[in-house]
Amino acid sequence: MRQTQKSMMFLISTCFLFLSTPIKAETQNKSTTEGKIKPYIAEVKKDIKNIWENGGWDLYVPFVTWHTRFMYDYDKTRSYNEDPWGIGLGKHIYDGDIYKGIYAMNFKDSHHKNEPIIGYVKQWNHYFNRDSNFSAGAGYTIGVTFRDDYDYLPIPLILPIVGIQYGKVAIQATYIPGPYNMFNVFFAWMRIEF
Repeated sequence: MRQTQKSMMFLISTCFLFLSTPIKAETQNKSTTEGKIKPYIAEVKKDIKNIWENGGWDLYVPFVTWHTRFMYDYDKTRSYNEDPWGIGLGKHIYDGDIYKGIYAMNFKDSHHKNEPIIGYVKQWNHYFNRDSNFSAGAGYTIGVTFRDDYDYLPIPLILPIVGIQYGKVAIQATYIPGPYNMFNVFFAWMRIEF
């Protein structure tokens, strides 16, 4: 079982690296893909630097991991941890209605083992009432996590993010998709701005 998981992780990591490597076309437009990826990477680097130097601090408190029941055998879900007790710190900035942040969290995974994660998040928000600072939004996170069942090797992540916020308190969540009996987890945390 552990060998199967390592093989799956190797395959996912290889695909991620392959897809993130700029492809050089043999035509005159050889840098089409490269031309689209490089500005994005430059923008993320610029955001991370700006957030680190100018951002406000956040406290992260993970509070639920839920394994999608129809994607797992009953015996597996019965044994999994769904209380990801942990904590994290981050920094954020707002660029108009866009929330951008960096974070580092550590929480208990499905097997009660420590799982650290670090990442960058970008979320586009819609404000329902600007006077009360109530908003909802969606975006994505890119990052790296480390799990015991993969010998704490780095696992790259690109995941969707949704969130609601009132004042300085936000609830954010993501869904980790996967094949039957693997991943398929809803993960949510509270973010409190200092």
